[in-house]
Amino acid sequence: MALPSLFRPFPAVTAAANRVKLPAFLLALFWGFTTPAMAACPALTTTPAKLMAISCLTDAQNKPENLSLSLNNDLGVVLNTASSVDASTFVLFLNGRAVDGLDPIYDASNHRIVFHLQRTPANAADWQTLLGAPTGLSKAVAVSLGVRTTTSPHPQPTVVGINGIEPSFHFQTIPMIRFALATLAIGVMLLLVWGSATRTTILKDNLIPQIEPKRQPYSLGRWQMAVWFSLVFASYVFLFILLNDPNTLSEQALMLMGISGGTALAAVTVDAAKDSPSHAANAGLQLLGIKSWTDVVRIKAEIFDREAQLASKNVPLAKEAAAQLTLEILDRRMKLRTYEEAITPFVSGGWFADIATDLNGPALHRIQVICWTFLLGGIFLYGVWHDLAMPQFSYTLLALMGISSAGYIGFKYPESQ
Repeated sequence: MALPSLFRPFPAVTAAANRVKLPAFLLALFWGFTTPAMAACPALTTTPAKLMAISCLTDAQNKPENLSLSLNNDLGVVLNTASSVDASTFVLFLNGRAVDGLDPIYDASNHRIVFHLQRTPANAADWQTLLGAPTGLSKAVAVSLGVRTTTSPHPQPTVVGINGIEPSFHFQTIPMIRFALATLAIGVMLLLVWGSATRTTILKDNLIPQIEPKRQPYSLGRWQMAVWFSLVFASYVFLFILLNDPNTLSEQALMLMGISGGTALAAVTVDAAKDSPSHAANAGLQLLGIKSWTDVVRIKAEIFDREAQLASKNVPLAKEAAAQLTLEILDRRMKLRTYEEAITPFVSGGWFADIATDLNGPALHRIQVICWTFLLGGIFLYGVWHDLAMPQFSYTLLALMGISSAGYIGFKYPESQ
């Protein structure tokens, strides 16, 4: 079937229509109207330099259609002139902001200037403005050029599109694959640190090992250490995925982790060195033969087995044997009753009650540590999201964290657990 001359400029459609029947052709025609048209660069001209404009944008393979780039990709800016230009004099503007240090090259065969979208220490502030405070995985970025001359070392974006509008492309702030990997890494970390917090002693004091792990009281020192480790780890992964830069860890972040780690270590040392009610309870339980939670589980299992023997109708027991089993059950139940009375003052009362109070009630030195940790932690996360860098806390703020932690450690000596 031949096509009217109206459709002959489209060779792909013409060839398809000549091989298929009318319904298939109509479907192909409908598809052509509903899919975006491929962007093609206009023909080159001998445009004077003062009227130079951007013809179109391309990727590393010189493809202009569906342009989507990220850091460390090449952006080709095709000019509407066939005349050779000095690429080193051109400055790339993204959303109206100059991005220096990209070392452009001129691709004479395609009459385009190629910029390698690379983040360096020299242009980190420029990328921060473009990529900071991300709200999605990609964003539209308008492109223009400026020309640097000896009389104008700081050019303005004077070279735009042919129609006077800046051409744009989709910039992938966080490529999907890297976003998935970052989510996986952070998720695994949160699962290891916080997912098992209620079932294990990873964030708990464990001063009385006879208490079941999920009933152990939370430790303020270990909680603070886990908070700063989680914040720094998640921030590092986020910045690495976004910027592809492995050197985003700051000295202040290391100091915050060091302060929190030192606080947790000092708290454990103080608890082990001083004589406290928990030590007395631990010693009393050991005299009963209960040295850990495993012993408690064993005693409960022994009671269950003996009760099962007494209740069994398959194996009749002599009166002496039944009486012996009953005495053993009563003995073990008495041990469990004594055990429960000994540990009751030391079991967890809930996360906040554990880290904010001792046996005497709310403790100001503990609440101080909690408040400063939440405040500086929130500021830390906001700085990473907004500035694409771990915040540079002043040494005054770091000293404040140190003093707060030192006060907590100092008050632990007279503190009752």
